[in-house]
Amino acid sequence: MSEDAVRSQVERARAGDRDAFGEIYEIYRTDVYRLCRRLLGDEVAAEDAVGETFARVRGRLGGYEASRPFRSWLLGVAAHHCVDLLRRRSAEQRIFEDRGVDPSDLADRGPSPLREMIRAEERDAVLAAVEALPLKYRLPLVLRHFAELDYQAIGGILGVSRNQVGTLLFRAKRRLRTDLGGRVR
Repeated sequence: MSEDAVRSQVERARAGDRDAFGEIYEIYRTDVYRLCRRLLGDEVAAEDAVGETFARVRGRLGGYEASRPFRSWLLGVAAHHCVDLLRRRSAEQRIFEDRGVDPSDLADRGPSPLREMIRAEERDAVLAAVEALPLKYRLPLVLRHFAELDYQAIGGILGVSRNQVGTLLFRAKRRLRTDLGGRVR
């Protein structure tokens, strides 16, 4: 959907059109869920965060500036909500659960169950390493690589300059390389 069409939906939603807001929800729900899932590290918490994000967005539609891309603004609301949740939970100290491989999933995916298991272990190692990063590095990394936001949008969400976003991303990637060592190709 084009940005102009989204702005039209937002205007209708501001006027109280529930269907328009429902369409906005349907369009962006998956993007918001992915971001929340990556930041919170938990499916149930991510689902709750999606609901809370859209409740907040509904109440803040009046503050949305039509000159900004709606998706960036929406993901910014979601990111701020997730950061608030992480701060409350003392995210830096939580223990990450082991994500096992379901053998039944491996049989249908590819030519080699062993190769799929190795890929799953590598993916899990990367995701665990991302989740273990300090919030100041994890947040820009998730916004860039999972939400696919540009440096300007990330800077706006975090309240830092575009150059600072680049520095944070560089340091996050360097730390990931160090933390992962030779475990992932």
